Amino acid sequence: MMDVRATPFHARTAVLNPGNAWTSRNGFTLATAYGDRDAEALAARTTAAMADISWRWRLRLEGERAGEFLSRLCTKNVAALSPGVALKALWLSDGGGVRGAGAVARLGPAAFTLYASAPDREWIGSAAARVGVAVRDVSDEDGGIALIGPYAAQILKAAGLDPALEPLSFRRMSWRGLDILLSRFGEHGGYELWCQAEEATVVWDRMMRAGVPFALQPAGLAAMDVLDLEKGIVRPVRDYEPARTGFAAGPTPASLGLERLIDAGHMPFNGRAAWLAARERETQRLIGLALESQDDLPNAILLAGGQAAGHTLACGFSPALRRTVALAQVHAGFAEPGTEFTLVSPAGPVPGRGTELPFLPDSGQIPP
Repeated sequence: MMDVRATPFHARTAVLNPGNAWTSRNGFTLATAYGDRDAEALAARTTAAMADISWRWRLRLEGERAGEFLSRLCTKNVAALSPGVALKALWLSDGGGVRGAGAVARLGPAAFTLYASAPDREWIGSAAARVGVAVRDVSDEDGGIALIGPYAAQILKAAGLDPALEPLSFRRMSWRGLDILLSRFGEHGGYELWCQAEEATVVWDRMMRAGVPFALQPAGLAAMDVLDLEKGIVRPVRDYEPARTGFAAGPTPASLGLERLIDAGHMPFNGRAAWLAARERETQRLIGLALESQDDLPNAILLAGGQAAGHTLACGFSPALRRTVALAQVHAGFAEPGTEFTLVSPAGPVPGRGTELPFLPDSGQIPP
């Protein structure tokens, strides 16, 4: 059983969590909400929200063959990255199933960091050791916060940081005596600040002070999950069980809507032949679903025209859309937007309509 520990920002998040609403992810204790989940999710679209993302798994890989190794592991050419740049990719089992998804950042000629929603250290580490690549889990060595929303850039400016940073890039800097890394790896159009664990409370306080004129709100994990749902983002463990055996054939990238993270022209990645073969046979698709219900209905059976059509994954109320929405895996024949579904629920049948993803775009555009 995984031990649960506090993130480096816990001293601040605990004060802001008078309702004592806690959850855990990847073994870290996190605030579920700081009072009102819907208000926190809306702040990310109307003003700005700041969330503790220290629970994200970080693996450092170093060695002369680190770039080559990651290019064989991942579904894109990591070796072609320049220092200061990242890419998003999958890594697959030998059988073509999705083991993980994340961002890979190149720190230098022979050093990289893999950021992901779920750990896979043993499998990656054992393969890396065979080619002389050293791996180190650095998830406990630093802390991270995400800054999301229309005023994210202005808040960084007010805090004395230059927000001029392209998506999927990062830079290290000294910030009034603190060593930090500013990145844009997230899916919601914002920024991430990574700092040493012992300096986390100082970073939190500086950002909260800078955000006062812009109505910055702390956002708990429940609000971040709402933003993921609105953007059509699936997460391992939360939404699907990743492939954890060497020859697992599922879940497939197509069934999770993740084929955009594969460069089909990148030849040597692990599981490529199995993925190509499974691609021809894949019958499941990921779609959005708008529900006529106020209840959360994850993992519910879907019917269409009286036939079994699939099932829901994440489901919840979207305060921006003012309705309940869900991600769903359905048979390809039912994936057309506008398809009418019936959800089987304990309270009775619930109507739903298929939609394209994402439900909503990034949580606020980054101002110039």
